[in-house]
Amino acid sequence: MSRSTLRVSRLTQIQRLLEADDVVTIGQLVEHLGVSEATVRRDLDALQRSGVIRRTHGGAISAPLHELPYPVRGSCCVEEKRAIARAAASLVETGATLFVGGGSTTLHFAAQLVDAEVTVVTNSLPVATELSRGRRGQVIVIGGTLRTPEQSMVGPRAVEAIRSYRAGIAFLGAPALDSQHGFTADGDVEAATDLAFIDNAQRCVILADHTKMGRVSTTHVVPLTAIDMVVTDTGAPTEIIEDLRAAGTKLLVAEVTP
Repeated sequence: MSRSTLRVSRLTQIQRLLEADDVVTIGQLVEHLGVSEATVRRDLDALQRSGVIRRTHGGAISAPLHELPYPVRGSCCVEEKRAIARAAASLVETGATLFVGGGSTTLHFAAQLVDAEVTVVTNSLPVATELSRGRRGQVIVIGGTLRTPEQSMVGPRAVEAIRSYRAGIAFLGAPALDSQHGFTADGDVEAATDLAFIDNAQRCVILADHTKMGRVSTTHVVPLTAIDMVVTDTGAPTEIIEDLRAAGTKLLVAEVTP
């Protein structure tokens, strides 16, 4: 088992303990995980950066996330996201089973699928609500811990639920995509959920507008080699597009129409 897999396993166990008791001490975690105090402290720091815990003297407690509300983030690059959504929808075949992650771009993508005869498994409440307007497809919403600002389900139970399904394509939004560092997320909790989607899908398609390209965020999710296609818009810098293609990444560049 790789070091990154072991770390994700530890973070998942810590979240489980907090779901059960709301409070854990470093001593309890050292004993439960069988690792050093220094390792536990690093893991707690990572979870605090993700916003799902709050560090205390000698341990941690559960804490809600604090970030820009979903409607605020969704107001950025609207036309670009719509163009990306239309382009991504062209990859969907009738009768397919899809994973769709949370985010403002995937919400636009969901709007393109309202009348499609597909099955969508999602951790996003806004995506599920959008798809509920349709009459031909099926929507499966997984459980977990509600990540309030994005209205998505994350955490160990979400990861478990995702692993019980298989999909042809996972369509995921990405806060950061870089030719050297690959797909990175804003925190370990988000990364674990995205990784579960990717691991249980035959193909992975990343939806990322030009503002996400060439950026590196906090937590590594997967390298570019694990991504089958990136759908972006014409605002993406040429050098970044060239770097991604040089790395062997397939790109679909959507034309933005007024």
